[in-house]
Amino acid sequence: MNNISNDLLDKFYDLADFDRNKRHNAVITLLKEFKLQEWYFVERLISGLSSSRAAARIGYTNALAVILSTVGKDWTPKSLFTLAEQKLPMDETENPGSFLGHHFLHFAMVCSDIYEKALCDIVKREMYLMDKGLAYAAADLLALCGNKLQARKFAKDFWPLVKENVVKPLDLLAPEWFYFVLMVVEKHASTLKSEISFVTENGELCFDSQNFTTVTNILKKADSFGGVELVLKLLLSSRKSNNFRTVYREIVEKWLFHGDQHKVISRVLPFINILLQKLDPEPTELLAVFSPEFVRFIRSLRKSAEYFVIYSTVEAVMMALKKSLISKEWEADCAAELLNNFDHVGDGNFDEFVGRSLKITDKILLRVPDKVQDLMSEALKEGGWKLRRIANVFPHWPSNAQGDVLKQFCKNNNWTVETRNAFCCCVASLFDVNLKIGISVGVHYKEEYENILKKFIRKNGIELKLPVTNDRMLTVFINVLAIWVITASNPDERLAYVRDLEELSTISGKISDNESSNSISVLIDLLLSLLSRSRRHHQSVAHYVFISFIPQMNLENLLHILEVSTINLSDEELIRDKEDSDSVDEEISDEDEYNKHEESDGENTSKINTVNDDDSETDEEINGSGLDENMEGSEVSEEFIDNLKAALGPAAADSGDDDRSSLSSTVSDDTMFRLDEGLAAVFRKRMKNSRALSTALVEQARQLRARCFDLLLIAVSSEAATFKAAELILPLIKSAQHALRRKDGEMVFRKATNLLKVIVKYRKNQLNEDMAIEMLDELVSVTSQVINPVMKDLIGDAVSFLFSACYNAKENIVSKNMREKIFDLFEKYITKNHHVMNDIVTTPIIKYPQAYFSELPRIIDFAFDENIRAFQRTEALSCALAFLRKDLAKTEKTEERKIWKRVTKCLCVFAQKYFSEFSLDNAKPRFFAYLVRILTSFASLAEKSNKMALREALVDGLQNLCDNSESWNTSNKLKSLNCASKSICGRNSLASLKHLLSILDH
Repeated sequence: MNNISNDLLDKFYDLADFDRNKRHNAVITLLKEFKLQEWYFVERLISGLSSSRAAARIGYTNALAVILSTVGKDWTPKSLFTLAEQKLPMDETENPGSFLGHHFLHFAMVCSDIYEKALCDIVKREMYLMDKGLAYAAADLLALCGNKLQARKFAKDFWPLVKENVVKPLDLLAPEWFYFVLMVVEKHASTLKSEISFVTENGELCFDSQNFTTVTNILKKADSFGGVELVLKLLLSSRKSNNFRTVYREIVEKWLFHGDQHKVISRVLPFINILLQKLDPEPTELLAVFSPEFVRFIRSLRKSAEYFVIYSTVEAVMMALKKSLISKEWEADCAAELLNNFDHVGDGNFDEFVGRSLKITDKILLRVPDKVQDLMSEALKEGGWKLRRIANVFPHWPSNAQGDVLKQFCKNNNWTVETRNAFCCCVASLFDVNLKIGISVGVHYKEEYENILKKFIRKNGIELKLPVTNDRMLTVFINVLAIWVITASNPDERLAYVRDLEELSTISGKISDNESSNSISVLIDLLLSLLSRSRRHHQSVAHYVFISFIPQMNLENLLHILEVSTINLSDEELIRDKEDSDSVDEEISDEDEYNKHEESDGENTSKINTVNDDDSETDEEINGSGLDENMEGSEVSEEFIDNLKAALGPAAADSGDDDRSSLSSTVSDDTMFRLDEGLAAVFRKRMKNSRALSTALVEQARQLRARCFDLLLIAVSSEAATFKAAELILPLIKSAQHALRRKDGEMVFRKATNLLKVIVKYRKNQLNEDMAIEMLDELVSVTSQVINPVMKDLIGDAVSFLFSACYNAKENIVSKNMREKIFDLFEKYITKNHHVMNDIVTTPIIKYPQAYFSELPRIIDFAFDENIRAFQRTEALSCALAFLRKDLAKTEKTEERKIWKRVTKCLCVFAQKYFSEFSLDNAKPRFFAYLVRILTSFASLAEKSNKMALREALVDGLQNLCDNSESWNTSNKLKSLNCASKSICGRNSLASLKHLLSILDH
């Protein structure tokens, strides 16, 4: 090992590095230096083939193969074998890795493609290794050697060496030799067909039914890793032989599911996952993989404790099937058989049982539109999840399949709740709403099925005469309501739809003729009534009607919807109030009665606010008493009375008042305790049902509020609207503020603020100057007490929105009234501590500094006015910082350069005084940080003369502060100073001063 540099030695270590570039460069270096140290290189590489590190073995093997194929042609097989026997003695007690090293040497020689004449010698040496724990590796290398030979040479020289191990009865054939046959059968079928029974003349595999069990036993004898590779190769060969499904079902599947449950779980899912990734099976092959046996296995896993551990593998397997269903062409019969495998194994919908997010059976249904009639017949007969699944898939089926589904539904005479819901969901999916938030909204109704629905309505005529109108949208709406009447599953629901039809008939003529704006309000109330009911299919129909009449709506209509969504009632009371209003047969026409109704609502509101403001104990008492009152005033069910009588037993007999006084003397203590327990059980059941009802009402109200905001979002996004969405800003802010004060207002707050963001972002051209100033005045009055940071940011954005209506960015012109209004508010906020929210006055200045550039000296004067509170002075500094931009600082205009001169003079005077009197213990952290930030930015942007003036004024004072490091370390306020400075300047306080000093000295 003479003259081997350390750099060259490091290249051998790089062969085992994870970085492929290092490995590549190492091989290149070794190739260049090979002739100089030829013997050492080969010796070192062969020795490394037996390394205990897998990465080293692989790296050394690849390097040896490359070197032998390029510059190592002088190395004969004999010399390599001799060196290997010296460095890798095959003595298990001395070096167990030697066998592996010899195998990798043989592999490198074969891959180098220069030892074709020595292949038979390599085969003989490799066969010796098969008994040393390298059976499958050796079989794989033997197959590689055999496939490098031509058919004649294979039959003459190679085949006699392995024939004794291969030509055996199938039940005596070892797994590794079976694997060898599968590897070479494609190229050397002419040799194998006469010797091996399951190889045909065409080189295809052909197993008799009697051999299925024998082949399965061969797979069972294989070890875990070798078995997977063997089975994958078997399936690849069977694919070429066009008998994949037979081999999989009769052989592979039996191998997969043999053994105890733990072994099956550890074998099946990993193997199928590998199979789906490596083989990318075709649809007919997937049908064999996802067999009833496998589906039953997945269902059994769902009930086991290991399911959550292996769910990721289950999901990966199902996602592979889902990908195939989406991307590949499936024949209807094949997809129908696959669906049958999932549906008819176990109970219930596979998707709901295993994981709803996958929706495998839904994707399969999309591939069987030709089987719709059979699927519908089965779904109508069995109901349940099959009907729900039909409704989910219906929108994605082609038109002919959708028509068949609707016809099948229309033939139905038994309208259960499940059937009604599925049919109505299918009808609702005919209304397609396309919403681009803040930009546009569109709606499309599939008219091709209208005749089917009209025929259904005529066939199942209702007692009420349907109104006739010229308005196309109302006609569609009337027909849908008629369908809901026909399919209603209970009398109360049917009566509610009939009332909706009656109400619609009274306003349909006026709406179509645009005669009354009140008719639109009634229509909106009708839509809100539908949305308040827990029926999913109401939503798309209501959106369709709502979008159609947006051009006729005004701001009052939207404010009414907003009022419903944010009404000051608890969720439960909101729904009950809505239900009560729906049940009224006649409108309240008398003005006095209407006023009484409003006063009653106000009393209820006040009472609810009182409840929300009390402590938790009071809440429980009031809630409890309210529940008792509701129970007392509500109708008592017969079931509850029967339960009471059963609990009381003989004591439930009717008795007069005279008998009650003697009851305690005639009933024993044991009987009284028994009656107490019985009555307690009855009332517990009653209370449980009441709580469940209350929870349902709360959820229903929450959905109603959310749907109201959906309507508002649709209206704001519509291009056909005649109202100005910007006028909703103040009502939305009030609604968000009100929601913050409510215990259950989180959703309303989120919806209101999101809608406000949409308006501010997309509706900037709807305001004029007068409207913007008027809205600004109102905004100031209603937001003075806002402290929520999210609300403050939104209000700031709203003020910028109002300001932008009066500002021309291209010409940098802002209306005089708006400009003066904002700065007047800013001055009052700074100097007079006026009750105005700081974001209202600072946001326009920070966002549009070019519009207020002439006011910059006054803003700096405010910042250093000691008669003003520190918080306001800090706000003034934060506004001043917004002006320090390159486009403003590098101006060539004379007037603006004069302003910068004045700013420089102000900063020099005020900053010099501030630093000369600076005290760490009395410093205001945020004010200090903003000042340093302003000075740093100004020094970086200012022209040379201004910078020199600032330098002369500040350098001495700054230098003294920076040199006095002891006072910085001993100050109690250092932590807060550093925190503010890091947040604003990006450095701690002392480092920020030193950075400023370095910029001034530069």
